[in-house]
Amino acid sequence: MNEYLIICVICGLSFFSLGLKLNRDPGSMDTYWGYRTRSSRRNEDTWYEGNVYAGRCLMVFASIILMFVVLTEVYFYNNHLLFFVLAALILFAVVLIYAMTERHLKRLFFRDGKRRPRF
Repeated sequence: MNEYLIICVICGLSFFSLGLKLNRDPGSMDTYWGYRTRSSRRNEDTWYEGNVYAGRCLMVFASIILMFVVLTEVYFYNNHLLFFVLAALILFAVVLIYAMTERHLKRLFFRDGKRRPRF
């Protein structure tokens, strides 16, 4: 079996497990793990909502990354291409998760951390 594929799958599974941990139990704001931005650390409500949303996004993108890594290995069988695909997908996913979570927090909360009313 290709050792490059195993390394890439382990990276994808660790991405998924981090998302699962954030989605189930984000922990307190003092923990080392979590989605830690200025908007998510305003109060406990923004911390919880930001981490749960980012965890869900991580799980979705990890599934997509795993699918692309396996498809790249099956169809192209080029080890260098596999690492470039993995690095590009992870970088793209992290930037997209940041943008999506910040947009989600801005939609749900005011700048001072109070929840916006639902209409």
